[in-house]
Amino acid sequence: METNQMLFYETLRFFVGPLIATRFRLKIQGQENVPDDRAAVIVCNHRSAFDPLILAYSVRNRYIHFAAASWSWNIPIYGHLHQWLGAFPVSLTGGEGVERQLERGLEILKQGDIVGIFPEGGETILDPTRAEKINRFKTGFARLALMARVPVIPAAIIGVGERRLPRVPAPVVEKFVKHPKSKKGYSSIIYKKAICRIGYPLDLGDLYERRVTKELLETVSNKVRQIVIKLYNGEDLDRFLTGEIPFDFAYERVGGPEKKLL
Repeated sequence: METNQMLFYETLRFFVGPLIATRFRLKIQGQENVPDDRAAVIVCNHRSAFDPLILAYSVRNRYIHFAAASWSWNIPIYGHLHQWLGAFPVSLTGGEGVERQLERGLEILKQGDIVGIFPEGGETILDPTRAEKINRFKTGFARLALMARVPVIPAAIIGVGERRLPRVPAPVVEKFVKHPKSKKGYSSIIYKKAICRIGYPLDLGDLYERRVTKELLETVSNKVRQIVIKLYNGEDLDRFLTGEIPFDFAYERVGGPEKKLL
């Protein structure tokens, strides 16, 4: 991250961060799980437009290069904010250019920095009323972690007492967001209280020598999603939050069927 980007990031964290923490009565768990001096991919669920701010404030010891939806760079002010904060664009719908976008994430990881990804894409953020609070994960983060040979840090933001902000009309949303759900307009969620759980790093080392196939990426993605669900529900925290019980990512099951989210 360039010096001017670090200054802007730190300024926001210093001035806006405490406001976010106070407004959401934010409780942070597992902050010590983020390494001080090595690269990693942080993967988190995403229901509210405030989630990036919550995660950035919760990770106090590092700067996060967020993968931001490519369409969001076209929204006035947002594109400049992304640039100033060291984010990089990523397509939520695939297509040409995705490999080039992932290359930027790979460069960041090879420099020893942190990449932050919300792998649900636009599915949950654009439709937060769905019963399943953590949607299927896209696989871009798994490809990045395997290519860069870095750990994945699972994280969960748990909102307590959600309420909806006023809806942005569909014609306005569709102007910027190229997604089927944009036809319904957009109304973000705001939390009355929030918990950010940063999980114990997942070592993918035993998978580095395997051929990166669609099947492998799906397996990694699904298993990380199950762990994020565990963090969200407050289950098996001695394995996935504190690391007191070792977990072999390549060979162990997360454990039992997925339970219904809170």
